[in-house]
Amino acid sequence: MQSDVLNAMITKFIALFQTPEASHRAGAVYCIKQFIFHLPNAFLVNLQAFLNGLLGMHKDGSAEVRKEICSSLCQLVEVKADFLADDSIRQFVVEFLLWTTENDSDYDVKVEACEFWSSICENEDVPDGVLKPYLTRLTLVLLNGMVYSEDELSTLAEELENKEAEINPAMLHAHSKSGVSGGDEDDEDEDDEDDDGGADWTLRKCSASGLDTIASHYQADILEALLPHIHTKLQDGDWRVQESAVLAMGALAEGCTKGLEERGYLGEFVPFLINTLLGSDKPLVRSITCWTLSRYSEWVCSQQQPAPQQPPPMLEPLIMGILRCCVDGNRKVQEAACSAIATIEESAGRQIIPFLPALLQCFGQALQMYQPRNLVIVYDACGTLADQVGWELNKPEHLALLMPPLMAKWESIGDDDRLLSPLLECLSSVVIALGPGFTQYVPPVFQRCVRLVELMLQKQQAGQEEGTENDVIVCSLDLVSGLAEGQGGSIESLVENSNLVPLVLQCCQHWAPDVRQSAFALLGDLCKTAVPHLRPYLQPILKLVQLNIDPDYVSVCNNACWAVGELAMRIGKEIEGAVQGLIAVLINLMGRPKLNPALLQNTAITIGRLGLVCPDTVAPVLSQFVAPWCTVLKGMKADVEKEHAFRGMAKLAMANPQGCLDAFDHLCAALASWDMSKMPQDLRDELAQMLGWFKQNLQQGNMWGQFYTQVPAETQQALQVRYGLTP
Repeated sequence: MQSDVLNAMITKFIALFQTPEASHRAGAVYCIKQFIFHLPNAFLVNLQAFLNGLLGMHKDGSAEVRKEICSSLCQLVEVKADFLADDSIRQFVVEFLLWTTENDSDYDVKVEACEFWSSICENEDVPDGVLKPYLTRLTLVLLNGMVYSEDELSTLAEELENKEAEINPAMLHAHSKSGVSGGDEDDEDEDDEDDDGGADWTLRKCSASGLDTIASHYQADILEALLPHIHTKLQDGDWRVQESAVLAMGALAEGCTKGLEERGYLGEFVPFLINTLLGSDKPLVRSITCWTLSRYSEWVCSQQQPAPQQPPPMLEPLIMGILRCCVDGNRKVQEAACSAIATIEESAGRQIIPFLPALLQCFGQALQMYQPRNLVIVYDACGTLADQVGWELNKPEHLALLMPPLMAKWESIGDDDRLLSPLLECLSSVVIALGPGFTQYVPPVFQRCVRLVELMLQKQQAGQEEGTENDVIVCSLDLVSGLAEGQGGSIESLVENSNLVPLVLQCCQHWAPDVRQSAFALLGDLCKTAVPHLRPYLQPILKLVQLNIDPDYVSVCNNACWAVGELAMRIGKEIEGAVQGLIAVLINLMGRPKLNPALLQNTAITIGRLGLVCPDTVAPVLSQFVAPWCTVLKGMKADVEKEHAFRGMAKLAMANPQGCLDAFDHLCAALASWDMSKMPQDLRDELAQMLGWFKQNLQQGNMWGQFYTQVPAETQQALQVRYGLTP
């Protein structure tokens, strides 16, 4: 019955494609478009008629109708790309959208048509051959679409005059322990090809995005035809044309760097940008040049070093050129340059160390001269630098350049300032990098963070939310985590004389996953630095941990697992009353299909830690998890957490050897995975004794051969070399 009704509706809408009223034609297409993502049978039955109707209107005089046609085709290729299997339809659609992208009289229609090229490349169900015959024309159309329009330049006029815009702090990084990064929402760091400063999705942005997607998909296949056009535009006397070519090169970076390098193009292009276009008299050219150079920073950093301990040859001119733009008189150039520096820092890693004085001097200047919106980017660049160089930052000459201007911002910024969260996030990275170098600032920073958490929670409880409280809470908790990590046990007295622990437990019950995530991260850090002050709250802590071991919230779950493992290592048998409940949820977690790999490893570590401190409680259920547990431990890098897990393994295996027998080959594989140079001698001895015990006792029962023959020969050889175990 429902299908009949839908069929009648869709048929009626298709019939309206012939109506003389343009608004009715556009509305009819719009109504049918609503069914595309759901693909009801009634739509599929009428799909051919729908397509024929759309294509029959491709020359419609109404821009709104043409826009709806383009939008429908974009949606259709995302969910039912097989409509392009028909050669005649495919050719008609591609030709229509190519012509429309380039020639339509209406700007919005052009933008809508341009969306199709990203959609078709991002759909894995679309065969490569669909666009290949059109790549030369298509890439040139997109290249031509990247030139600023007069309307865009008019919109950007205020920014070019350095007028201040609304502050919109960048997405904050969520704090997660043991390898799980990012929040539980989809906070993928989107790398816009061009931040024009406006909110509108323009033809320029859409064309750059389309070229980026096509370059990633077809890679070097597009270069032979496209490069000559880009090269010509780079030499053009019209700055707008030249700027569009620089944007295009930036869009090509992700997919075509290898192809560009093989053609020897980058060796001339990158110096041209640095030596010529960074000095352009046009702010928009300087701005896009900074962005494009940042896109090739990995290539710059990968070039052969002239000598050991010396940076690649282009890195110094790249950094110094971008730093000059960081203190440019134009705010848009400042923004692009400072963002580029953050990207270059990530690409360079420790190669950036020789340039620390120049970077820090520039950041200090920027902190004093930037308008509020751009301060967000400076904070990000400072934090990224701290993450990359670590303790190299903790030198008197570096501290003298960085800390006075940074702490001046800290002291002057109000609790209700929208820039507070980015500054807190920046300081989280700085305090970890500096360690003892931050000691003099610890008390006031700690006390303010605790006060901020309390204040924001009070606001939320009173219904006075302004939309920024969670960011402040998260970043304050993360900064205290940074203090705990960087200062160690020296913060214990501060914890003792504050209400931090009750506030953290309150945050562990917060409705927002990102708040709980940071709260459990801090809880784990407090286990390492201030465990005496957690003991009065042991039962509620353990209850909250168990409630939050939920894989639907990956980062929260990860941090809760990590925290309880750290707690177990500090309080030992005191945790025993909760172990049975905890181990049950952890075993269930390990059995989940397609579990986040980092969470899986962290779960395995925590099981090992609980087994280490409470073997009698965990050992009876060893057979329920030993096989997947050993498989996970086998793939882990050797560190103190893997060490704890294997010490737990030894305890559990000896407490319940029968529980290991069905997975003896898995156990042996895990033991063979260790790099002996990274294993403590006492642990090696303990594991060797465990293997010897199994061999001795199984031989007595004439079962050794039965079990040991299941162990692969290469594993047997590794066990003999590393633990002295013979067949």
